[in-house]
Amino acid sequence: MYEAFKDDERKAKVLSEVIDELESRIAPLRDVATKGDLEVIKLALQKEIEETRLSLQKEIEEVRKEIEQVRGEVEQMRLSLQKQIEEVKLSLHKEIEQVRGEVEQVRLSLQKEIEQVRLSLEKRIEEVKASVVKWVVGLLVVQTGVIVSVIALVR
Repeated sequence: MYEAFKDDERKAKVLSEVIDELESRIAPLRDVATKGDLEVIKLALQKEIEETRLSLQKEIEEVRKEIEQVRGEVEQMRLSLQKQIEEVKLSLHKEIEQVRGEVEQVRLSLQKEIEQVRLSLEKRIEEVKASVVKWVVGLLVVQTGVIVSVIALVR
């Protein structure tokens, strides 16, 4: 193509400048990805996405299994605690009934003792009454004797 313009130096110079300008503009285009490059990158990214998806699905399944395991452990613990609660309830009911029995025994024993004390006091009161009556009768006899003696002396 230079041969066509070699007669005219001015045209050759312009042509040279145009070619230089085109080359300078084409140089940055060398860094531009081609359709093939984009297809390779697309496939690589799709592969990476699929691998990540599979990895995440695997992790999700592992976490689900762990959750189910924890749920099972929680359920076992709940059942164990319920059993322990029932055992404590039964134990407390037995102890309550035992204490009630003991309280009833103490109540009956106290009633018996109170009745014995009451009977003892009644007996003692009767004895004191009899003693007081004896003293009063004795004093009345003595007083009557003194009064009779005083009347006999005064006459």
